[in-house]
Amino acid sequence: MTDAIIDTPPPVSAIDPANLDPFDRKVFDWLTQNMGVVTGFVRHPRWRPGWDAQVIRDGVVTPLYIRGPRGDSYVSPVDMIQEGEIHRAFEANAIPAPRLLGVIDDPLSLVLEHIPGRINSATIADEDVRRQVREAYIALIARLHQVPLAAFAKVGLPVPTSAQDIALALYQPAIDIFHKTIGRPFPLMRFIADWLHRNVPRDRTKAAFINPDAGQFLFEDDRVTGLIDFEVSSFGDPAAELAGLRIRDTAEPLGDISALIDHYERLTGDRISKRLIEYHTAGFCGVNGFLLWPLAFQSSPEQDYVAYMQFAVSATRFSISAIAAHDGVALTDPDLPVPRQIGFDEAARKLVAQVEALPGGSAAADYQRDSAAALARYLRRWATYGAQVAAADMDDVEALLGQRFDDDDAAMAALDAFVAQAGPEMDAALTRHFHRWLKRQNFLLRDCGDNYRYIDFDLQPIPPR
Repeated sequence: MTDAIIDTPPPVSAIDPANLDPFDRKVFDWLTQNMGVVTGFVRHPRWRPGWDAQVIRDGVVTPLYIRGPRGDSYVSPVDMIQEGEIHRAFEANAIPAPRLLGVIDDPLSLVLEHIPGRINSATIADEDVRRQVREAYIALIARLHQVPLAAFAKVGLPVPTSAQDIALALYQPAIDIFHKTIGRPFPLMRFIADWLHRNVPRDRTKAAFINPDAGQFLFEDDRVTGLIDFEVSSFGDPAAELAGLRIRDTAEPLGDISALIDHYERLTGDRISKRLIEYHTAGFCGVNGFLLWPLAFQSSPEQDYVAYMQFAVSATRFSISAIAAHDGVALTDPDLPVPRQIGFDEAARKLVAQVEALPGGSAAADYQRDSAAALARYLRRWATYGAQVAAADMDDVEALLGQRFDDDDAAMAALDAFVAQAGPEMDAALTRHFHRWLKRQNFLLRDCGDNYRYIDFDLQPIPPR
C-alpha cells in the first residue's frame, strides 16, 4: 500500500479586493504579490494609516503589521527607509522589536512582523506586575543605550561630536524642517528653537541611540515583548529618552516617572537631574511642534486636521511649561474667552449635525466621518470664540511690543522679528506670552470629539532630583 498524494488547491483569500478603497488596495495588492495569500486585512481607524494583515506564506499563517505614511505634507527627521534600517539593526543586536519583512513603495509603508503583546502598562491590574513590566522596559532601553553607534551605521544618522551636537541631535533637524516648511513668520517655534540653543547642557558628552518618542513598547503578561515606533530616533543624550516618557504618560500612564528615572540611574550609573529632564522635555515636545505646526497651514487630504492641531498645540504647550520649569518662571493662565458670535451659529450647528449624520460603514470610514465632524466643531468654536481670542492675542502682543497691529499677520511678523533679536533676558516674558497664546488655542480645541483629548492633559511634574 502506498501513501496517497492529495493535490490540495492553494488557499484563496476571503477578502474581495474590489471592496477596498484605492489606498488600501495598493497595500493589499503588494501583500498578495510579495507575501502570499492575504486572509486577513484590516485598516486601523486612526489618524495615521496602518493595517493588521494575515498572509499564508509557504504554508504558514503569518500575522503582519503594516506601518503606513503620515501624509505627503509631513516631513520627519527619520524617513521610513531609515526606520526600516533601525528595525534591522535592532534584530542584529538582539533588541526585541518587530522584524522588518518588506517595504512597500506606494504608499511608502513598512511591512513588519506582528509580535505578541499590547500597549499601555496602565491596563495591568496587578501593581507588582505593572512595576515589573515598566522596570523591564527601562532595563531594555538602558541596554539599548550601550549598543555601539556603529551598529546603526546603515541608518545614516549624523554622529555627534560635541555636547551641542548631542543635545540638538534630534532637535536641530526638526528645526531645519520647520524653517523649510512653515512658509510664514511663526514666533512661538522660533522662541523654542532659540531657547534650546541657549540652554544646551554642556556636561552631557555621551551619545547613544535613543528614541525620544519614548515609552512605546509591547508587553505580554509580565514581560516586554518588543519596542516599537522609531521615526524620531537619533544619536543623542539618553536623558532625552527618559524625558520623552512624560509625553507618553499623558496617553498611556507610566506611574511615577521619577522613580523610573531612578531605576535607570541604578542600572547605568548615570545622573539625570530635574533640570536636564526639563530641557529635553522642552526639546522633544518642541520637535512635535516643529514637525506639526506647518500642517496647520498646508495639510494633505488624508490627514486628520484636528488631531494634528491638538498634537501641535498640546506638545508646544508642554514645551513652554518645561521651559518655565527649567527657568523657574511662574505661569498664569489667561481668562477664558467669552462668546462673540461671527455669522449665524445655526449654520455651524447644522454643519456639525449633517456631518455626524453621514453614513459610515467600515471602521476607517467611521473615523473619516468623525474627523470631519471634529473639524466642523472646531470651525464652530472659531466662529463663536475666535474674535475674542484674536483680540486677546493682539492685546498681549501690544503689551509685549508696545505697538498695536491691525491684523494677526502683522502682529506675528513683528513678534517673530522681536524674538529673533531677543536675548535670554526676554525668556521669562516670552515664556509667559506664549503660554497664554497656547492656552487660548487649547480652548478652541475643546469639545471637538472624544478622539481629541490631549488638550485636557498636562505633563507629570518632576520633583527636584
